[in-house]
Amino acid sequence: MNLYAAANDEFFSVERNRTLPIVSTITSVPNYPSKLSIFLTNASRYWQVRCYFDGKVIKRTLRTTSKRDALRYAKEFYNAKLCVAPSQQHAAHTRTHSIEAVATLMLATEQARVDRDEVAKHSLVMLKSRIRKQVLPFFKNICVEDIGYAQVERFFNHLSTLNYKPMTLSQYMMALRKILNTAHAHKWIEQVPQFPKIRITSTARGNFTVNEYLQLLRCAKRMRNAKQKRRKVTHRNTQGGVFASYANVVHEMAWVIGFMVNSFVRPVDIKLIQHKHVTIVKGEHCYLRLTLPETKRHKAQIVTLPAAVHIYEHLRDYFAKQGLANEDDYLFLPKLKDRQSAIFLLEKMFKRILEETDLRFGTQGQRRTLYSLRHSAITFRLLYGQGIDLLTLARNARTSLEMVDKFYASELRAEMNVGMLHSRR
Repeated sequence: MNLYAAANDEFFSVERNRTLPIVSTITSVPNYPSKLSIFLTNASRYWQVRCYFDGKVIKRTLRTTSKRDALRYAKEFYNAKLCVAPSQQHAAHTRTHSIEAVATLMLATEQARVDRDEVAKHSLVMLKSRIRKQVLPFFKNICVEDIGYAQVERFFNHLSTLNYKPMTLSQYMMALRKILNTAHAHKWIEQVPQFPKIRITSTARGNFTVNEYLQLLRCAKRMRNAKQKRRKVTHRNTQGGVFASYANVVHEMAWVIGFMVNSFVRPVDIKLIQHKHVTIVKGEHCYLRLTLPETKRHKAQIVTLPAAVHIYEHLRDYFAKQGLANEDDYLFLPKLKDRQSAIFLLEKMFKRILEETDLRFGTQGQRRTLYSLRHSAITFRLLYGQGIDLLTLARNARTSLEMVDKFYASELRAEMNVGMLHSRR
């Protein structure tokens, strides 16, 4: 009897040892609590996951021999467990999922898309902001299983009271839809409820006329030479420790205006463009070839108008005297290495020029910004370019044909090209 008991003890001891984690294989999951880890045992070739939940250790097989896949499955296991909480109003086996937990899962998926360069990082930042600002506070006491059309419509009506524009309303509703799609993908809800329809009317940015463009140039040159009042420089009125908010418009501001109108670039390009991105081409045609970093998922070259060549040459010669025209130097505000501060200053100075010339708002009440100069560049080509090909224009401006027609050509009127309408073959 004692011999039999000893044999049993030895058998069960061996079995327990086979199911214990192999110490050398225990791996914590990066960016997750240390209580979550994966490991191997002598009892299986598959990776296992374990985590401490609600006072007990939960273990699961991940059914994979790949450590890379095991880490990914472990994250899904943890997120799913984090979402699930027993409902106090249903039976013990019923589970509910909070909007916050499902949103966390959805955002993890979106982050992976950003890492794969499928989605712009800025889009994810905006998505997180919308969810945090309106979606989570509104649905904080409602689990996703209880969100139907009535709750979606109530959320939409709530947003409407905040005087959001249709496009903003659509973006908030899209954020909610992404969360519910995630819940549906995990089979936590049977179907995504119907959403209210939103009628979106696109308003083009206000462009400038030729006369207004000339006013901006003259004003920029005048303001950079204006007498400046002496004020104490503090952290409250400086940006990047270089320029004060009340200082004169910088010398190159007129060049910024002229360069944007003659090169089709966006403000984000102005922020990033360096001398190494610019090539002067002189031959049958005179232009700059801009090979800019990828912005807004566009990376094609840009061919400028001839006027941009003269602007660039003046700018380059001006900064060369200061030793700021090397390949890695920026074209505009080269002293400012913080490029976010640089574009902030350029936008602020341009706003001062707009206010000085009383051109802050467009003909339809649109608020004009530095981006309006790009709008003007494309509009001028549509108006004054002879036989301009829209596809070529769209590609050169690093945008789509649809965007040109929808936002840039929308303000053109038949009378602007009456000569073309009256022409004969």
